[in-house]
Amino acid sequence: MSSSGAAIPPIGYLDRWTARPGEHLELKVSSGLNFDVDIVRVLQGDESPLGPGRREHLERWWLRRRFPAAVQEVAQGSCVLTEPLPALRSAGWFRVEVVFSPSRLDGTKVVAALLTADGRSSLELALVDNGMCELRVGLDPQRRRLCIESAEPVRAGRWYRAEFGVDLSARRVHIRVRSLDRAPSGPQVLIAEETIGSDEAAALRGPARPDRLMLGAGGFHNAGASVGSGRRVGHFDGKLEAPRITGGVGDVEGVGAFASGESDGRDDAFSYAWRFGPEVRGSLIPETGGTDAGARLINAPMPAVTGHAYDGSVICPAEAPELYRALSFHRDDLEDAAWETTATLDLPSTLPSGVYAARLSSEAGSRSVPFFVVPARSAERPPIAVLLPTFTYLAYANEHVRESLAHFGDVRQYPSPQDLEISAHREFGLSLYDHHDDGTGVCFSSCRRPVLNLDPGYRFWLFDGPVHLGEDLYLLDWLDRRGFAYDVLTDHLLHEEGRRCLEGYRVVLTGSHPEYASSALIAAIEEHVEEGGRLMYLGGNGFYWVTSVDPARPHLIEVRRGHAGGRAWESAAGETHHATTGEPGGLWRHRGRPPNRLLGVGFAAQGADMSAPGYRRVTREPRWEFVFGGLSDETAFGQDGLLLGGAAGNEVDRADPSRGTPAETVVLATSTGHSDAYQLALEDLAFTAPDQGGTTQPLVRSDLAITPYATGGAVFSVGAITWLGALASTGYDNDVARLTENVLRRFLDSEPL
Repeated sequence: MSSSGAAIPPIGYLDRWTARPGEHLELKVSSGLNFDVDIVRVLQGDESPLGPGRREHLERWWLRRRFPAAVQEVAQGSCVLTEPLPALRSAGWFRVEVVFSPSRLDGTKVVAALLTADGRSSLELALVDNGMCELRVGLDPQRRRLCIESAEPVRAGRWYRAEFGVDLSARRVHIRVRSLDRAPSGPQVLIAEETIGSDEAAALRGPARPDRLMLGAGGFHNAGASVGSGRRVGHFDGKLEAPRITGGVGDVEGVGAFASGESDGRDDAFSYAWRFGPEVRGSLIPETGGTDAGARLINAPMPAVTGHAYDGSVICPAEAPELYRALSFHRDDLEDAAWETTATLDLPSTLPSGVYAARLSSEAGSRSVPFFVVPARSAERPPIAVLLPTFTYLAYANEHVRESLAHFGDVRQYPSPQDLEISAHREFGLSLYDHHDDGTGVCFSSCRRPVLNLDPGYRFWLFDGPVHLGEDLYLLDWLDRRGFAYDVLTDHLLHEEGRRCLEGYRVVLTGSHPEYASSALIAAIEEHVEEGGRLMYLGGNGFYWVTSVDPARPHLIEVRRGHAGGRAWESAAGETHHATTGEPGGLWRHRGRPPNRLLGVGFAAQGADMSAPGYRRVTREPRWEFVFGGLSDETAFGQDGLLLGGAAGNEVDRADPSRGTPAETVVLATSTGHSDAYQLALEDLAFTAPDQGGTTQPLVRSDLAITPYATGGAVFSVGAITWLGALASTGYDNDVARLTENVLRRFLDSEPL
């Protein structure tokens, strides 16, 4: 499907989201019409009548430029492509072996294909007609090619070992598929052999000469396309392991010898093999025989998954790598849209830190593509840093949850134009909340693709208001209006640079939903506070999911949901460890690092009705009077807000010593009046029980808390996603804004609390 057309505004993305002044970004755009590009600094994206109004400033260092229409397409689907295999070019016979387990059988699924030098399939093993094995010989894209088909189909979810190949001297092609699972019906053994014509044999020695191996997809059927790029055909859904190619120059004596490989020991024989498994890092796999014929992972097939030998004896791939020799492939995987660069954005060396966007405009409308400028390393730092949760933005990128609302009951939908586009353009990739076409959960998310719900003006379908970046812009807008100087930082930057990224900042403020956090990110914030810095956690459900960044592909994050928590999908048995880092996934709480330990509060409940409550003050200690100074009502506040009606809404956190809240933490206020739309977090339920909603369960609440440190550091936490929506209510003239400013000004004061 085309990525863009004349009926919709231009669509684009950048090669990365975070950059420093003096660096450059590559902008990639697809548009069916001629389009203009402006650069703006974004302070506010909410254009609703009750919101504070959209605020953005046109940047003068970039002059508006017009670009011609250029429609760029997306090639979804993961596969593995080897480097050229020189021995194949002179082989008189060759055989391909691979172990596979299909997860779905609809349509054509190419398990493995030998490609010509120009990328066409010359010999491929495919699953057709709901599981029938078919060996295809020749270059003709129409079904005039010679095909050998099995007598019965393979079955989804079962493991098979396949062998197929050609003896050119004898003009024989052969396929053998044998089941590896213990099945009630007994083993399956599918064998077929055929004699090929002189034309096919001549083609395999000439224009159809195999040059390399592709796993999980077929090659092009038309010459001229670059190998490994563009759209491939017949994407496989399922697992593959143990690929191997053997062959030789001379003849093979007998079909039995050809099928079993008895002639491998001859002087003219060759062998190539590639080993998958937990050792796979990044996108390259070496050839185990020591040749230069390595293999490249395209669109991030999933490593660290169980193979055909998995027996449940371990759950950590590093403990028994031989049980994890598979890769999992999906026809809707997408790591990199791989569009051509439209323009290079050379950021001025003096560009202030902040949120910026490339604004793309055509006669069909406009669209913003945001990016985040962090301070130059040598720049003088203001006392405030705003840590934007870019891991969370990426986790929710292009999420399709609204298309299946079973777990939200009768919640009303408010789909935005971006939501409708996301539904119409599944080729732009999925979020970590979605399922692949074969039903498995999505564990990778990449920023190298269009992310339509990152637009600053995006309104969330669940409550018709800003979410993630859109809500976090309330905070930046408020800081700017109140005259506070600040720098913008991102999760990606803090993960990469660690504690030194926070040096010089007195106070770090989070966004509204820092749900996804890496080990390095948490460690950096902990060090900041323990060494005397202050943290204002202005959101809810923070630091919840273990998140990894691929060291070799930093545009890619990984999450394994495990078997607990409020999860959109569940990891398969034995597949809870991350492939990119090897660490166990799931909840940070189950890794001994609950958010309560750092923040004083941790995830308690979630809900989405339109009557989110406010807070009631619960402490009168004189030392905390500064928090409540100037409020119109010091006993109750936050009953109004732009999101869900109040400050304590959507996902909320509570203080709980049994979950790691420090003894030093003081609860300042607590929310009251949650409806039964708010239910206790799943991980807090030891067994199913009634009365776990907001009207009866006291653990369903948001706590406003503060934790002072002996070093002078401190953490202030609001424990609710909609807090910033309440801060922006009535033009930032409200008690939530006053209380937030009270705490911020006190935290900027170096005197210990």
